[in-house]
Amino acid sequence: MSKEQDANQTAARVVAETISKHEQPLPHDLESAWAVWSKCIARVDERGMTLLRAAFEAGWDAGKSA
Repeated sequence: MSKEQDANQTAARVVAETISKHEQPLPHDLESAWAVWSKCIARVDERGMTLLRAAFEAGWDAGKSA
């Protein structure tokens, strides 16, 4: 397994763990899910949000293919 796959699997796990903490399930499309999920993030600068968005997308994609 490549490092990229490992990172995607890690991102999928983190997204799944944080999604499970929501009272309501996230919407089924990526943009709406990101809008809901990212509201829970506090005190992160723009660069951090960019990295979180990339991890969220990787986890979202990995979760869909699992």
